[in-house]
Amino acid sequence: MKKLVRKLLPVVLGLALLAPGATLAQSADWRALLQESTALFFEGKFAGATEVARKALEAAESANGPRHPSVAAALNRLAECYRVQGQNAAAEPLYRRSLEIRERTRGPQSAEAAQSLNNLALLYSTEARYADAEPFFKRALEIRERVHGDAHPDVGMTLNGLADLYLEQGRIAEAEPLYRRSLAIWDKVRAADNPPPASVNQTLFSLVGLGAIARQRGDYEAAESLYKRAVELVDAARDRNHPLMARALGGLAAIYARKGEEQSAEVLYKRAIEILEDSFDRNHPRMAVLLYGLALVYEARGQLVAAEALLKRALEIRQKALGPSHPDVAETLERLAGVYAAAGKSVEASAAKQRAAAIRAAQPKS
Repeated sequence: MKKLVRKLLPVVLGLALLAPGATLAQSADWRALLQESTALFFEGKFAGATEVARKALEAAESANGPRHPSVAAALNRLAECYRVQGQNAAAEPLYRRSLEIRERTRGPQSAEAAQSLNNLALLYSTEARYADAEPFFKRALEIRERVHGDAHPDVGMTLNGLADLYLEQGRIAEAEPLYRRSLAIWDKVRAADNPPPASVNQTLFSLVGLGAIARQRGDYEAAESLYKRAVELVDAARDRNHPLMARALGGLAAIYARKGEEQSAEVLYKRAIEILEDSFDRNHPRMAVLLYGLALVYEARGQLVAAEALLKRALEIRQKALGPSHPDVAETLERLAGVYAAAGKSVEASAAKQRAAAIRAAQPKS
């Protein structure tokens, strides 16, 4: 699988990135390291991808100097490794440095600048900095559509990111057409010969997003179909223990929980959690989503001790990764207050409820 993935990597590092005075051997060194990091990234081996990306950055700086496009490419890859592991504080300055280099060397309307804008927007979106993220997504989308056309994979990536942002804000009517447009792009890409590794990830993001919209509308049959398609996609194209499988299983588990099929939901949630425990930072925000979902199952059964333990761990993860004033922290506190109340812990319930209310009150008005 590793060799196949590497063969499918798009050639993004042309000879134009070779600085005057840099030897071909030096250039090949950072290129090879960057390709290796990218391959590991799409295999879900993020710790390894991070270490190799650091080496690629060092090699690029040594070969070409600190403000060369090759350095920007390595910075972007290293920042991506940090972001997907929930290490946003480490990722942001790298993205910003990459963007500054690309705007200066390639131009503010270049495809390279659009990539950095898109990835910064993804980072801001995960931190609920929606007002910061949206204009970056829109600027990246405008550049990519102008440079590549309406049906390019890069356009599909930005459509998914902007759709995710709208979904997080409850703007379903705006999110749905973007997901559908992105899915059409990625279905076409995957039908071609030698599709890039990102096509699996991006198709899954579209499917999971559309599944979440269907679930919110109460169309559980459509949601279940979308999530099952996501599971089948990852099962066919990735290792069954790939973190993407956890995302797909978590969505399907949520549907079973809403349909009252608690045993099926519990099995899927536990399997998804097991996958992330073994392959992700165990404090990643996606883990909190799964823990929260499983806690709801236990709460519905009256297993309040188990539910409380899961919610406390989800709360700890969200506070550490997203900050103490994030809306997801408020959501977790509200649910924890309900569990406390049901268990007769009135003091704890009141404290959790008050803290959640304070977070909600401090949120910007939409």
